[in-house]
Amino acid sequence: MQKPALIFEHSPWFLLLCLLAGAAYALLLYTKSGPWSTSLNKLLFVCRMLTVTIIAALLISPVLKQIKNIIEQPAMIFAIDNSRSLGEVMDSVQLRKFNDKIKQVASGIEDQYRIEFRNLSGVQSDEFPEFINYNKQSTDLSSLLNDIKQDYEGRNLGGVVLVSDGIYNQGISPTFADYNFDVFTLGVGDTIPKSDLSIISLLYNKISYQGNKFPLIAQVTHRGYTGEQVTVSVIKNGNVIADQQVKLGADNQLVDVKFLIDAEENGYQRYQVSVQRKDGEFTYTNNLQQAYIEVIEGKEQIALLAPAPHPDIKAIKSAVESNANYTIDQYILSLNEDVQKLSSSKKKYDLVIYHQIPDQSGLYSRFADKFEKEKTSALIIYGSQTNVREFNTFNKVLSLDAIPGEYDHVTAVFNQGFNSFKLSDELQQSMDEFPPVVVPFGRISMSSDADILLYQQVGSIATNKPLIAVMHRDGNKRGVVLGSGLWLWKLTNYAKNGNDQAFNELMTKLVQYLSSKEDKRKFKTYPVKNEFLTNEKVVFDTEVYNDLYERVYGNKIDLSLTDAEGNKYNYSYITNENNTRYEVSGLPEGVYGYMAATQLGDKREVVNGEFLIKELQIENINLTADFNLLRKLSDKTGGKFYRVDEIDRFKDELATFKAQGTIHTSEKYLPFIHLKWLFFLLMFLLTSEWLIRKYSGGY
Repeated sequence: MQKPALIFEHSPWFLLLCLLAGAAYALLLYTKSGPWSTSLNKLLFVCRMLTVTIIAALLISPVLKQIKNIIEQPAMIFAIDNSRSLGEVMDSVQLRKFNDKIKQVASGIEDQYRIEFRNLSGVQSDEFPEFINYNKQSTDLSSLLNDIKQDYEGRNLGGVVLVSDGIYNQGISPTFADYNFDVFTLGVGDTIPKSDLSIISLLYNKISYQGNKFPLIAQVTHRGYTGEQVTVSVIKNGNVIADQQVKLGADNQLVDVKFLIDAEENGYQRYQVSVQRKDGEFTYTNNLQQAYIEVIEGKEQIALLAPAPHPDIKAIKSAVESNANYTIDQYILSLNEDVQKLSSSKKKYDLVIYHQIPDQSGLYSRFADKFEKEKTSALIIYGSQTNVREFNTFNKVLSLDAIPGEYDHVTAVFNQGFNSFKLSDELQQSMDEFPPVVVPFGRISMSSDADILLYQQVGSIATNKPLIAVMHRDGNKRGVVLGSGLWLWKLTNYAKNGNDQAFNELMTKLVQYLSSKEDKRKFKTYPVKNEFLTNEKVVFDTEVYNDLYERVYGNKIDLSLTDAEGNKYNYSYITNENNTRYEVSGLPEGVYGYMAATQLGDKREVVNGEFLIKELQIENINLTADFNLLRKLSDKTGGKFYRVDEIDRFKDELATFKAQGTIHTSEKYLPFIHLKWLFFLLMFLLTSEWLIRKYSGGY
């Protein structure tokens, strides 16, 4: 810390006046001798002079400036790649010795640096961990280094020691990014390719429908077994349900082995795909992969009715069909064949889309009456053929007072207050690029229970008129689209992004909301997603309602999980207003059924379902260390590359790198009137003067 300095708001020469004022005040009081000795008189004179001088000096507002210099010791971070690929090539004894070596390297420089340890699992510690679990299921070296870069922005980082085999299978190559610190790399593993046979990946749809067949493709590769025959098998519940003989080509050549599997049982189904083991393989762990497929009973049924063909129909149909959970039947009511087909259909539809219906022909009415009686949800799309008068009666969402032959060209603006379902940020941004659609010009009155999804915008002026609106009343859902020309949105989306995902999301989420049935259960417990990885926590959310369908808390929830072998895991927890979730960790891979129960009044409410825990099988695909990547990373950042057998040289050379401490300077301004010791000094002077006068007969 530097010496403090005094700063004055006024000229420091005023201090002389303060001193003179103190002396004058003391002279007036103690010029005459009192009933005390001369020495006491002088002491009283000094006390009064100092007291008055200090009080007067405070009036010119002196400020004490304190400057503090703090030296920040440079940090050296040891970033450990604790992925499974290292655990595959080194046994537990080798890993323990290796960890001890790293610890010795860190100990050798701890007098020069502040040491920190990190790994891919997000663990951070100032001390080397007693045990490192090499079980991370993926390797993202770029994220590991970027996190360090962000955490040490503006701080003194001497360098990073990256201990890795150079293999990454997530994120981008760490050599693509720029780092403002030296990266010393320590290469672990073997760069010589080993003889091995492996399944690189499995290609399949996550969802299949009961009674259908689904394709399952195993991608097999090898090194060292050119020309040999191997058997690839598909196993379910311990039984081989399909197998194929495959002749292997050149090293690293990929072979696609295709199977067509029957989807028989509904629910999550596990299929093991294995490739025959061969003598001399470096590891057998990559000879087996798991495929998990959800088999469901049937798709949501959608009907699309229109008086005539239109480009919007094709765009909507294509968007709905992009979701495997939906099937859509199209009926053009001006075609006798379609009318007969719809008349004889026994299907029970979950949603009917009426395109430019009601129209002048009135052909729709008998079908619409049938769907109304069945309380089928509806989406009504306005167009040039729509009969406005019947439209107002039919749609129930809004009332349109349109001027005949008058139209507006409007763009879409998302209603930020809409909460029936969420649209992605990407879709909301894409709406700015969508071209205008044609809407009727006139006044619009909304139903009291309608909710607007998209507003109309004319030019740059946003209006409160709806472009798309939905309504939920008495268990029935209806939606209205007031625009024609949606096909242009689809084309524009594809032209701008090379895909039509944004348009598909808009239509499928609208269809999903309208076709879904209201869930009025008073007790719901469910996993927040259907699939988890083995290194993730399984999170359950819980909702409990009273008879008025108001959210309530404080219920005890009994949760039971059952794996495929019938093993049970029992838990219990109590919900509260701030936390309705419960986490379960440490579950092995597999399909799990869950059952949750709670007591509501005199009734025991029970819910059940299932979820999936998968193992990310990418670490054992490639076990050949990539020292070139590590060498390139060190060269780019100013560090240096070492092999694991050079760790002693690395230890010695690392100790020679001298990093300077960073000086952080802080200034503190403290007004004298805020100094506590000054208050106590004044109290001491005044009290001393009073006591002397008191006991010397001055009062």
